[in-house]
Amino acid sequence: MKPIYARYPEVRMRWFDAEAFSARCSDVAMFETESVPAFYYLIDALRDSPLMTEPYFEFVDIIPAVEDGFRDYDAQLAQ
Repeated sequence: MKPIYARYPEVRMRWFDAEAFSARCSDVAMFETESVPAFYYLIDALRDSPLMTEPYFEFVDIIPAVEDGFRDYDAQLAQ
């Protein structure tokens, strides 16, 4: 997996264990980036990799979010 992540250094990833809190999934990966294309390409590369093509893992949900998006929105309205 390291070669895939190395191709997209502008995307940062963090892992969280969720198994004690959710029956839906055991782990959560959080990706951070300012480049939507880099995120898109990284996810496509992961989906094409043995990690996802073999029955080891399953993408359950992809939930896009913007950190403090409401603040940016409010600031834009105030202009």
